[in-house]
Amino acid sequence: MTDNKIQLGYFFITDITGYTIFLTKSELDHAHNIIEALFDSQLKVISSPMTVSNFQGDAILCYVPEESVTDGTALLNQMRSVYVAFQEQMDAMQVNPPCGCSACANITMLDLKMFLHYGQYLVKSLGDRVEILGSDVITAHRMMKNDVSKETGIHSYLLMTEIAFEKLKLEDRSQQVNYSQTYEHIGKLDMLVSELGQSISFKPNTDIHAAT
Repeated sequence: MTDNKIQLGYFFITDITGYTIFLTKSELDHAHNIIEALFDSQLKVISSPMTVSNFQGDAILCYVPEESVTDGTALLNQMRSVYVAFQEQMDAMQVNPPCGCSACANITMLDLKMFLHYGQYLVKSLGDRVEILGSDVITAHRMMKNDVSKETGIHSYLLMTEIAFEKLKLEDRSQQVNYSQTYEHIGKLDMLVSELGQSISFKPNTDIHAAT
């Protein structure tokens, strides 16, 4: 069954950095268990108003209907809590690794990146699976291909489009790095980068035009 009503909302992607090299350099069975534990740590934190749409190897795609967001600051902080849960699981596995295999030794290859965009989407339901469709969903995925680390030196980050920042009515840009990238068929995307490993306080914006 497909809901053909166009909806507005946010697209949130978490992506495990180093996933491919980790799998190729590690014993598959133990590597799979480690990746599964890292996914589980994120899923324990991903809750309403976020809805998981699908998994794509090393990534989780979630969406948040615009009408369910009453506090943009709270939503951003919830997203950051996903990173905290991921990092706590990483730390626990390094303090008390399952064994001395290559997979356990290679855990430090892994990290997390996050991506946030705002736009239109359609919900497609197949049985108990729900997926979202639309050009803005494609844009969110394209954001994962970027030169952020090369240009900013930040390796674990939240990359957010300007439109998502504005729609969440945030105002504090003091810990954000301006970034833009041009994508084929999409054009130039203006975005903001924040480092996940540091504490960032997102403040509400009472005048949305002050943030532009």
